[in-house]
Amino acid sequence: MDLRKHRSHDYVQLIRRWRAVARKAGMPVHFLARAGKYDTWYLKSKALRPTGGLYISTGIHGDEPAGPEALVTWAEKNARMLQRIPCLIFPCLNPWGIVNNRRLDQEGRDLNRLFHRDDVPVVSAVKTLVKQYQFDVSLMMHEDYDGQGIYLYETERAHPFWAESLIKIAQPFIPIDRRERIDLRKCNKPGIVRRKVIMKRFLDIGFPEAIHLHLFYSIRTFTVETPSEFALDQRVAAHMAIIEECVSRVLARE
Repeated sequence: MDLRKHRSHDYVQLIRRWRAVARKAGMPVHFLARAGKYDTWYLKSKALRPTGGLYISTGIHGDEPAGPEALVTWAEKNARMLQRIPCLIFPCLNPWGIVNNRRLDQEGRDLNRLFHRDDVPVVSAVKTLVKQYQFDVSLMMHEDYDGQGIYLYETERAHPFWAESLIKIAQPFIPIDRRERIDLRKCNKPGIVRRKVIMKRFLDIGFPEAIHLHLFYSIRTFTVETPSEFALDQRVAAHMAIIEECVSRVLARE
């Protein structure tokens, strides 16, 4: 199968869909950075202020296509109200990876381990853009080849925690991953890895997007992981359910 012809790996079509969303919403698609032969983009609503609001990012790993598909599908369904949602959206941070079904970018780099650096154009552009904000919620959409169901990471900070309710909202679409350990970390509850940030670990492996946001720019930070061996439509639906819930909670705080 030519992945570029599949809807979830067609970056050109993905951006066309986002431009259509932007026209309906009355908000522009902004240039973020050049990534190899591709341009990357972001959207920012007029409702976004220096504090509060929602950060949503996806497509940093190109072999995890359900996130980009879920985010644009959710946006298409909510285009008329998108401008009223205080949000900063990154539709796809690794277009080369999406097109080629690769975790890494065109230079063989895992962008999600490089947020301690300033010499990678896409990462540096994201870091520069977020400096002016403190988000209520940051949401990173990922997938896991080894996943046995949906699970998520929640960094420990604000109470009450949200992970339990978010995983429950996604459960009708994908069962919860019941492993006791995920990525060598003990789960707090089925499908939930709620972690304190231990800096030494990230000095060893590199800084993910979620950790950078947690440290400097976000009150609540979540990484959602769907199992990439499940049906695409299931994975998309689960991501969309969590996006919708986070949007609802952010709007309730406005």
